[in-house]
Formats: sequence, C-alpha cells, structure tokens
Amino acid sequence: MDEDFYTSEGLRQHLLEFLRETFDHDGTLHLLAVAARRDGAGDKLGESYWRLRLALTYREGDTVNPYWDGTDLDVALAGNVLRLLDEETLANEPPIVEGSPNALAVNWVSELASPLWVSDEARAAFADGLEKRESKEADWRTNSTTEDPFADYFGK
Repeated sequence: MDEDFYTSEGLRQHLLEFLRETFDHDGTLHLLAVAARRDGAGDKLGESYWRLRLALTYREGDTVNPYWDGTDLDVALAGNVLRLLDEETLANEPPIVEGSPNALAVNWVSELASPLWVSDEARAAFADGLEKRESKEADWRTNSTTEDPFADYFGK
C-alpha cells in the first residue's frame, strides 16, 4: 500500500510545510484545518492527485483572527514532491467561504473528508461552539412546554 497524507506523519508534515511555504509569504497566515481526498481517477504512474480543503486565517502576534476563509485546491504528489495544479485558477478565484467563524472550520473541511490536520485554535473554537449549542438545547428542554422543537415556529 502506498503511503499517503493520512497514513504517513512525515508526508502530512511535508504537506503542511508546503502549504505554509506556498501561502504564508509574510508570516501571518494561520492554518485552522486541512482535509484531503485522493482523486484516484487522475493518478498516473508514480504520481497521485489530491483535492485539499483549507480553512485559514491570519495571526497578529499571539492573536488569531476569529474568522476564516476557505478554499479547495488540487495538488499532485510524486514521492516526496508536491506541486499545485491549476495555480492560475486558484490565484484568480475568490475563496469558497469568506469570513466564517472559526468554530465552523472543522465542519466545513470535514465535508470533503476527515480532517487531516486541525489547529489547537480550531479545536477550541469547535468545542466552545458545541458547548454553547448543547447549553442552548438543554435550556430549551428545561423551559419548553412542548416536546416539539418547532411548535413555537408553527404556532402549535
């Protein structure tokens, strides 16, 4: 079996470094979460093709921006060599997601595949968001006079 970004810690770290070198020109880029899905249909001898989904934001000193942008990009992997595919489209197109709260970064990259890498900040924001949702649900259950969560919306 060929090693890939999910089975090889070395390749995963190499990919993260590649992304930092490619996109972090001034040292302020901060990756929140990354997912990868292999596109086996395009594989050629010795080279595999991957769709990556990135949630990224910026850092000012020790502070991480609370909102992120997200994009998909395609890369080719041959041994230990990575290269961007269709770099022109990536440079000319806006992000797929713009200005979303950090708590949603993990969910969004997970729509493509299981997260390959998640930053501590994204984990904390996700956990905080989950805790708030669970707290609101518990409050609703405690204070609700009906078992139907949509009763208030439909006038029941």
